[in-house]
Amino acid sequence: MIPVISFIGYHNSGKTTFATQLVKILKERGYRVGILKSTKHEGVIKDTEGKDTFRYREAGTPAVGIVTPKELVLFKDVGKVELPHLAFLLFSDCDIVICEGFKSSDVPKFEVYRKELPEPPLFKKVSNVVGVISDTEIEGVRNFPIEEPEKVADFIEEEFLKRKRDVELFVDGKKIPLKPFVMSALKGVVLGFVKSLKGIEENSSNLEIRIRF
Repeated sequence: MIPVISFIGYHNSGKTTFATQLVKILKERGYRVGILKSTKHEGVIKDTEGKDTFRYREAGTPAVGIVTPKELVLFKDVGKVELPHLAFLLFSDCDIVICEGFKSSDVPKFEVYRKELPEPPLFKKVSNVVGVISDTEIEGVRNFPIEEPEKVADFIEEEFLKRKRDVELFVDGKKIPLKPFVMSALKGVVLGFVKSLKGIEENSSNLEIRIRF
């Protein structure tokens, strides 16, 4: 339901600068964009010793949240990160989630590359790279000029934002591929039960169900 793409590249390749330009363009086009950035550093956002949240975590809880009138901060232990599931859980109000990093994740990726970099492009060693954004022509892959982020925005609109999938299934955090017939059948059965319940607004547009078994 929520498309997830990632920008990868070497340090100082310009991926953050380009992704920021892209976010502004998509926002101007009316899309709500969520961001996930990976880092090798731990404890970037620190929980202060002695504070209530720290005491709860010391007691052994796997997740502690702080809610203010305008913000939510969540400290949560994570194992292997599956980006589609994270997007499903955390960014339900967004149209797309743009990530930076996560080279090993199986989501569509754009590599940002510059000709002055001493290393060769990554796209031959990294799976699911849909294009290279660069200031030079790269053979063997779809090319996007680094000075024209609008063309990348156009591509993302056509390939990801206009292709609606209105049913998603995750089992233990793993996304399960669904054929159109199965999606339609699941949607019909679930909506048939839900619409018969009291308290359901006629203009409701989003349904979330979690089942433990």
